[in-house]
Amino acid sequence: MSSAARMVVLASMMAAGVAVGQERGTTTGPEGSEIGKGGYDSPAGSKPGAFAFTLDGGGAFLTKGAQISPPLFAGVTLSYWDYDFYRIDLSGFYIPASNFKVWGALLGPSFHTTTYPIAFSIGFQAGLHIPDGSSVKFIFSPRVGMDFITQSHFQLGVNANYDMDFANFDLSVVRVSLRKEYRF
Repeated sequence: MSSAARMVVLASMMAAGVAVGQERGTTTGPEGSEIGKGGYDSPAGSKPGAFAFTLDGGGAFLTKGAQISPPLFAGVTLSYWDYDFYRIDLSGFYIPASNFKVWGALLGPSFHTTTYPIAFSIGFQAGLHIPDGSSVKFIFSPRVGMDFITQSHFQLGVNANYDMDFANFDLSVVRVSLRKEYRF
């Protein structure tokens, strides 16, 4: 090796030796709060114990017989996310059709994949159909869904519920909805 090459290698090593590295970070805060210095920060609203408010709406269709006219519904859901993969929902909806006015109140769990940015869910709810002018009916409502998870407090999704009316299966309703959720 030539003396010029040795001088370059020696100068490089000396320059690297006096360079000041980044000081070591600390982790004195709660888990998940290490921001900067190689730490991380969870997306907003994804911590266990988070609550969510959801607005949803879409189509509502009877499984048999004359269809709902217009085939629309609107709903609202309050959720408690115990973990990122599990939540409990309290839902209410209204079908304002001229031939099938129904209020609904449902409660039940939902299980989610923890994939990002698309997550899939499956769950069930049980509750009441409260039609105008007839008796209250018990329903069981399995559901599937897909959510687009953002880095903010908002989530967007699509869900399908099958509201099974045990008193009269012909009056069971399939609801397909778009939803917008705010987690806080």
